[in-house]
Amino acid sequence: MSMPIVNPEDHQALADRVKTTVEKPRFLFVLSEDEDEDERDCEHQRRAKRRRTLGFVSSNPLSLPRAEDDFSDSQTAFVDKTRVLFQLPKQFRYILLRPPSFGKTAFLSAMTQFYDVHGDGVLEDYFGASEPPADRGRSQHLCLCFKFWTLGYHLDSEGFAKRLRTELFISLNSFVVKYARELGLSQPHRYLASGGTEPLKTVLDLVKSRGETLFVGVDDYDNALLGATIPPPAELATEKTFITREEISRILDLQFWSPIKLACEDGVVSKLFVTGTLDLQTPVLRTLVVPVPNYLHSCCGFTEEEALNFGESILGYPLAAIDLTTRCGGYLFSPEEECDRVLHPQLVINHISALCSQWSKSRAFDMLTSVLDLLPVESGVSDAASLNGLVELIANGGIVDVEDRGPDFDGNAVLWGALYHAGALTRVHGSKSTLRLANPEALSLIHSRIDPLVRRRVTVLEEAGRKRFLDTLTDYELDQHQTLLDLLCKILADQTRRSLGKAREPTLRGLVELIMRNSPLVSCGPSKLPESTILPPADDATHVRVVGVHTDHVYRWEIKTLTLRGIWQAVNPNETEPSIEALRQLHEELCRDEEEKVLARLYRVWSDSLQRMETRLVGSFFEPEVEYAQIIAVGGARILRRAGFAELIVVP
Repeated sequence: MSMPIVNPEDHQALADRVKTTVEKPRFLFVLSEDEDEDERDCEHQRRAKRRRTLGFVSSNPLSLPRAEDDFSDSQTAFVDKTRVLFQLPKQFRYILLRPPSFGKTAFLSAMTQFYDVHGDGVLEDYFGASEPPADRGRSQHLCLCFKFWTLGYHLDSEGFAKRLRTELFISLNSFVVKYARELGLSQPHRYLASGGTEPLKTVLDLVKSRGETLFVGVDDYDNALLGATIPPPAELATEKTFITREEISRILDLQFWSPIKLACEDGVVSKLFVTGTLDLQTPVLRTLVVPVPNYLHSCCGFTEEEALNFGESILGYPLAAIDLTTRCGGYLFSPEEECDRVLHPQLVINHISALCSQWSKSRAFDMLTSVLDLLPVESGVSDAASLNGLVELIANGGIVDVEDRGPDFDGNAVLWGALYHAGALTRVHGSKSTLRLANPEALSLIHSRIDPLVRRRVTVLEEAGRKRFLDTLTDYELDQHQTLLDLLCKILADQTRRSLGKAREPTLRGLVELIMRNSPLVSCGPSKLPESTILPPADDATHVRVVGVHTDHVYRWEIKTLTLRGIWQAVNPNETEPSIEALRQLHEELCRDEEEKVLARLYRVWSDSLQRMETRLVGSFFEPEVEYAQIIAVGGARILRRAGFAELIVVP
């Protein structure tokens, strides 16, 4: 049954390449509320008391969980998500897509314990749910789980089919041994030993004949397809042809998903829960499952409250919420208002580990690294991701992409959904199509890809203006502000021309991120770079601090962006959408206008105080007598400045 895919020396290289296939999430559970104050002397109450200590400063702080932790040690901290299990219907077929190391495996494990006919008392005594429903027993099943995270690169269809059968056989054999009594088997170890060609169908038919029902869990369903999606390393690809994604899908549908679908239709499979990272669903799977409902959107990841309680249970003192948000960013997996933003659990653990002076190895963004490596400078596929698209993502503060558009890849082209599912992007409340950056780890990886590209663009503009970017920063420190503003204006205008007709326009916040936080361009270490203004909690900030090039003096800017569309709408209030040509003409006019004429232009904007749109003069956006220097981008064409009375902080 075993089948060497490549020679043994290549196995480690393959494992290092497909990094997401070998490391499972660290842990998943979050704090349940336990209001039972009965102090009966039993193991259940001992665990309940321990859970209650997670809500306040403990005199005996708990330990961080280890990789593959089973939480059997009472001194290991955990976060208990079991409360959401009681909201699940009696029948479902769900798929949960989340970034790597987000807690999918642990949540699936909790579901298995919850629904297992052998699991009486486990949920209450181990995980901590305090009041299970009276009819919970009628929702218990035989639990059949498959783990596809061991599947990787394969040279041919026959090899992959054999490997898949081996993995299925291992899971099915464990299943019949565990439930031998329910299945009426006196010698369960020999039941599948005959080597039948369809062991999955054999087991499903046996379950049906015994009148039993199943909870089926499939972990890392997409891993079998990753090897055909992310190219192998060059040393393995030489003179070798790997199986295609389409062929893997065909084999999976034939040997696995079609029998599962038939069992669902027959009522044998009562509950199906599939987890993965990328949207690489096969044709049969796409007809079988639906995305998890909104109340499960926070079943993985930590809410801010959960992360704070978890950190306090380990450290013995409260974490600073602002530090958590700054370091961990935030994810929103649905634009609906009732869905909470969650923090990346691995980043939370990394942050706490650092505070404990412990080293925490993280591979949470290895898949994102591999996906970014696939991006061309420009893609020939409409709406596909590219390096130029990443520049636009940062400059414009987000990207517009259709929600649930389907697969993450169009042939070999990487779509924006792949970056979203790999953990780089998050959705935005109230917008079904907007994606924006999720956390500093992803931002750093993106900077490493696009900074050289941006540097080359700026070099062209530097040559036109005969002034290097670093020289303009030096001028600014010498109170010669205009050369920096002129160069920033050229960069802004260039990016605006590239974005004409797009749903979003470049912002001054994005420009600061793109240029002022570009290490090769600024030629300085991270300590000289301003804090990011496009990530939570500063994603809506209007202030930025810029450190001098030759000194540690800090310049405080208040930045605003007036869009090109807002200026066009002020002149055309009865029209809905400008043409690309109309925007281009207006942009050219703004580039030529004198500053006085720009300040006298009208701008259409939403008024929070009036709760309606209003029209104002561009010049009215400058406030009188402010502390910070005010810098306003107008129509993607001009950058204007007004001095503040305390812009400069002199650092001795």
